[in-house]
Amino acid sequence: MQGSSSDIESQQTHERLVLEWDSISYSVKNSKILQDVSGSVESGEMLAIMGPSGAGKTTILDMLSKRVPATSGSVTVNGDAHADMSALAAYVEQSDALLGVLTVHETIRFAARLSFDPATPAEQINERVGTVIADMGLTEVRGNRIGNAVQRGISGGQKRRVTIGSALVTMPPILILDEPTSGLDSRTSREVLTAIRTIARRHGILVIASIHQPNWETFALFDKLLLLARGRTMYFGPTNRLDAYLADGLDHPVPVHANPADHALEIFNTDFMSDPDARAAHVAELAARYAAYAQAHGLGPAEKGAHEPLGGRAGQLTRRKGLGGALKQSAYRTGILMERNTINYSRNLLAYGVRIGMYLGMGVMLATIWVNLAPTSAKVNDRLSVHFYSVAFLGFMSVAGIPAFLEERQVFVRERMNGLYGPGAYVLANSLVTLPYLFLCVLLFSVLCYWSIGLNPGAEHFFRFLGVLFLAVYTAESQSAVVAAVLPIFVAALSIASFLNGFWMSVGGYFIRAVNLPRFWYDWAHWIDYQAYAFDLLVFNDLHGLTLGCATLADGSCFCDYPSSLTALGQCALAGDDVLQNLGIRGISFKLYASILLIIALVYRVMLYVVLVFKKR
Repeated sequence: MQGSSSDIESQQTHERLVLEWDSISYSVKNSKILQDVSGSVESGEMLAIMGPSGAGKTTILDMLSKRVPATSGSVTVNGDAHADMSALAAYVEQSDALLGVLTVHETIRFAARLSFDPATPAEQINERVGTVIADMGLTEVRGNRIGNAVQRGISGGQKRRVTIGSALVTMPPILILDEPTSGLDSRTSREVLTAIRTIARRHGILVIASIHQPNWETFALFDKLLLLARGRTMYFGPTNRLDAYLADGLDHPVPVHANPADHALEIFNTDFMSDPDARAAHVAELAARYAAYAQAHGLGPAEKGAHEPLGGRAGQLTRRKGLGGALKQSAYRTGILMERNTINYSRNLLAYGVRIGMYLGMGVMLATIWVNLAPTSAKVNDRLSVHFYSVAFLGFMSVAGIPAFLEERQVFVRERMNGLYGPGAYVLANSLVTLPYLFLCVLLFSVLCYWSIGLNPGAEHFFRFLGVLFLAVYTAESQSAVVAAVLPIFVAALSIASFLNGFWMSVGGYFIRAVNLPRFWYDWAHWIDYQAYAFDLLVFNDLHGLTLGCATLADGSCFCDYPSSLTALGQCALAGDDVLQNLGIRGISFKLYASILLIIALVYRVMLYVVLVFKKR
């Protein structure tokens, strides 16, 4: 790493670790994915995991990182089976989970800030980030955005390097890479793995990578090879001894000028054997031949006990040293996530840009369709329609934020699994940064339509309208986030969130009066319906204390659209409170209903936290 300071070097050079896996197996519904696989690798070494399709490469990575428990066997770090791999290892998966509106530099720098001690000087962090960007060959695109469905960004291969760089910049004791060269040409693959090897050697990082058919120069960068076929070990040992094994152990010498890795994969590939029994027998024979050869020639895992035990210090070997207390850690990471979310939401059209446009359009539509409603009893139903539309359809538009949330959730899952932060910091940051953007959306809508429609005049009534509508939209946003967290598939999340919003419209009390609902729906659904509380509050705010004129018929009698208490007093008018009485909401407490609406929003946020705690992938 050229340009690294000695301070960073000394802080990030890890003590020696030995990762061992002993006879691990993994089965799903009586189907063996892995069978009695053993091996070991230590700090500073690079292990390549290879094999044909379906060999179990990704599965063994998940097991070594302890994301998936082994059916049998054990995985230990310095002899400790309980070592915290989320603190020790960074896992780079095949998919590139990145925020599309961030630049390459911003992406890697946020990863560094989330992993290091808050007391680390910014100069040192910037130096580390600059070095990793250079090592990954990203200098020319450091200021370019990653790119998303709306805005084109860097290439797929460059995204792969950004993902790897985001893991490398944290300097983890263990780095696990699933197909790190996917999308890269042969020269770039070699350069990237050369940079990883250099950093690993310098800082004592243990590297494990699944890789698919590397060229000879790339293959030679690895110290060890684990070759799998149908979940069984075909070879484990130094890469430079593979040629000898193929020639002496299997009688399949590597042809002149051929790549040993390619030749080995051809030997162990059974995909085109049509007979399942013959396929299984062939793999079993090859596994037995390797076992015999390994025993005779000293291949296989290192002897156990050839390292210092990690003991009780397993949980202390983290990438975040010196953070004092859980509260300080959470506050520090929450602040960084809030900063990143602010940048993301400000630039991301899918997050709030589209919705601001929709809310402006709906505000103009309401202002021009329900323009200048006369303060008469004949227009009461029109006023009710305005309040229902404001709550129901503005809340319904919360589904437009699902794509942005799903992108953000993918990044959260990757960073959470790598131990950078937990669900609490993420939910808190998301909940807080969402507030001003949603408030802006509601404010623009309200300013456009409130006085144009002719609702109850006065600043107090306007700000109550604004506050209630904001609470309703925030609750709808929270509901959509929960649905998308449970079902992180866009079409499924969109369908369920839309269904829920339609359901709340049906039991809210507008299309059919709440008291006329079937008891099954009224007794529970109506009382947890955020739209019902918001609608009642808006109607109460508009009509309470208002006097509406009634029509004088040809015979001189007075006609009001709702029963009026004022006609008995000689006034041909309708009190707004009479309408509230007819709707059954005259006696409600504005503060109580607003508090219930706030509680529903908070319940959704707690539900989001709970879902993310238990749904880790």
